[in-house]
Amino acid sequence: MHKKSHLIAAAVLAGCATSALAQSSVAVFGIMDLYAESARLSGAPSVSKVSNGGLSPSRWGLRGSEALGGGLKAALILESGFAPDTGLSLQGGRLFGRQAWVSLASATAGEIRLGRQYAPMHYAMAGSDVEGFANFSPVLAMYLSGDQGRQDNQVSYWSPTLGGLSAAVAVAFGERATVAPGASAVWVPAAGTARNSVGGLLRYQSGALDASLAVHQGGQSLGSGTAKQQAFNLGAAWQFSSFLASGNYWEHCNDLPGTAATPRTRGAALGVRVPAGAWSFVAQAGWVQDNGRAWATGADKATGRNTFLNVGLNHALSKRTDVYVRWVRVTDDNGGFNGRATAALNGLFGPGNALAADGHAGTLAAGVRHMF
Repeated sequence: MHKKSHLIAAAVLAGCATSALAQSSVAVFGIMDLYAESARLSGAPSVSKVSNGGLSPSRWGLRGSEALGGGLKAALILESGFAPDTGLSLQGGRLFGRQAWVSLASATAGEIRLGRQYAPMHYAMAGSDVEGFANFSPVLAMYLSGDQGRQDNQVSYWSPTLGGLSAAVAVAFGERATVAPGASAVWVPAAGTARNSVGGLLRYQSGALDASLAVHQGGQSLGSGTAKQQAFNLGAAWQFSSFLASGNYWEHCNDLPGTAATPRTRGAALGVRVPAGAWSFVAQAGWVQDNGRAWATGADKATGRNTFLNVGLNHALSKRTDVYVRWVRVTDDNGGFNGRATAALNGLFGPGNALAADGHAGTLAAGVRHMF
């Protein structure tokens, strides 16, 4: 009897262990995306190169979840960006620079996430982009990724979906971190410290429609006062079978201390994706324009405008691998929107490549993307 009791106990414990393992999982995921391109800025010779992340930035990561009982679940994401053309880590060399957060979620009460996350604005803009923030997208070009994109020290709440409606709110604590103007912080007017950033997202999903409204406010404490960056995006996507159409309107302003002149940038984009078997055709057009005020000072300037055109083909070789071709052209009027010449080339040429006033830039690219 004693031996039999031990066998029964062992069987029960094994069953419990199996049950626990069945409710907990960790998976490795990632994307490798590389393309060859011939790119040219007006007034400069063309450049042939291999670049990272044409359709999706290359990355790898860990995704995990555990059922805790009572409808409660814990989850985590650790995601690292890298450039396979050079093997270097991205996001300033951070190990998990794309995302690093942990959450507790309930199907009835919603989810709370803590860690490095995307701002709610990111989801509204990416959701209204047929290219999903591909390097070639005009939506990416108008996106000021530094203060609307990934945020350190963020706490966010994501509601359940009720009648197609869902919402999210987020606070990213500045923790008085030092900030200064630079190529990756063009919205910062002077050296100072970061203030808390807040954002919100309202989303409606029903049938073919996916519509969203997002707001954002960030800022810095400066010697001369407080600078505040505010933005909103209204976007929608329509999915009919495999046909996809999307559009968005976006606006961003920089309230500066010591001046009533507020630099403002606004833009819009429209795009379609038309399937034909394993092939799909993509086309996008967009524009971004400032209000004639210099971004960092509020001084008078010529009203700057950039226009974008992106066309191409995708061919799915499998569910995880596709090849693509893109042709992109960016045209400038009056020295770029808000004087931010590099912003017109965000993702296409990278920082440090200035588009000349009244000039243009373009690229012809072909690449392959594999997801795992």
